[in-house]
Amino acid sequence: MSITAKELAFAATTQAFTRNLRHLLPVPRFLLRGPFLPGQSRPKDTKLKDRIKFWNIVPGDYVRLRGDTKGTIHEVHKVNKLSNRVILKREVNKTDHMPDPNTGTSFSVPYSQCQLLVGRYEYPPEGESTQAQVKPVFASRLTMSKPYWYPKGGYWIWRRYAVNTTPRLPNYSEKTHISIRIPWPKQTAVSKPSSGLYETTVDAVNEVTYTPPALPPTLLHPAPRIPTEHEYITSLTKPEKVSVPASAPVEVHLAKELSNPHSRAKKQARWQAFQARQKALLEEFIRAEYANLDGRTRAVARAEATWKWKNRLEEERKAELKRRWRNRGAEARQVRTAKRKARKAAKRDAKLRNLVLADAPNQVVPPSAKAPATS
Repeated sequence: MSITAKELAFAATTQAFTRNLRHLLPVPRFLLRGPFLPGQSRPKDTKLKDRIKFWNIVPGDYVRLRGDTKGTIHEVHKVNKLSNRVILKREVNKTDHMPDPNTGTSFSVPYSQCQLLVGRYEYPPEGESTQAQVKPVFASRLTMSKPYWYPKGGYWIWRRYAVNTTPRLPNYSEKTHISIRIPWPKQTAVSKPSSGLYETTVDAVNEVTYTPPALPPTLLHPAPRIPTEHEYITSLTKPEKVSVPASAPVEVHLAKELSNPHSRAKKQARWQAFQARQKALLEEFIRAEYANLDGRTRAVARAEATWKWKNRLEEERKAELKRRWRNRGAEARQVRTAKRKARKAAKRDAKLRNLVLADAPNQVVPPSAKAPATS
């Protein structure tokens, strides 16, 4: 097994749960060679032995980068488990921060460069200050519990802990070393929009608009006659001309219009009917030739019947193509084109016949062909 092209294209995901371990499969080399569309970057992957099996940094967490002297806190937007990269948002410390449109709203960093935010803790005052300080604490080393499969949700579950933090907690000591459990980010619930003016009310949905037809009390009585489609359409425009019972099941007339003619079942039914008709037509030709052998053998008669059958199918095919050509308006378009060309030719001939040259110098009238030649 290997990674598919779709999984490689959508390797960067916003899912916080680990639903499978397919990111540990190898990537085919031909998917990395291209060709790629204009503006599409070449996908990257790491070696199988370097890929992380269970990720402790997921979308929704807050991290800082190792070596960042400013201590900027970023929010994890996506994770790419094939390349061990974490896609971060630009900055969350400043409320009025506007990302640069040229650099985009996110950037990618290696997984090993991220330090997970454990929380904000209160520290004793430093120097001459008398007020306690609240500092963000980051995990410099992580550990996790044994993962197990949660079949109801369809994902793996484990707990993550911070073994060591930066900076150290105020009550931290080597003897009473306790791992700090880091909760997983909470998933934001999908907010449903409130119903507006164009929304259907509950009363309109629950309203009963169809009354079943009045059936006879026993099976001995005849069932009521269902009006035809023509009667039903006429009753809508001229109710005084045709009266249709109010409880008649007129909705059955819409079954053909509302059904999908391009469904697989209907295509198969039409194809089967077409094949059955061709087979029945061949048998009809064969029976007609067998009835009048005229000294021929049955094999020769069957061959002639097959030849006539093929010619008949070819004629029907040509007639069907001509019918489609006529129905889509090609014949009417051809007639209009011919009339337009004839009209343009007639206008051009009339213009040449009515052409009159104005009197001007250096004009010579050609002699008539019937005029006698002068010496």
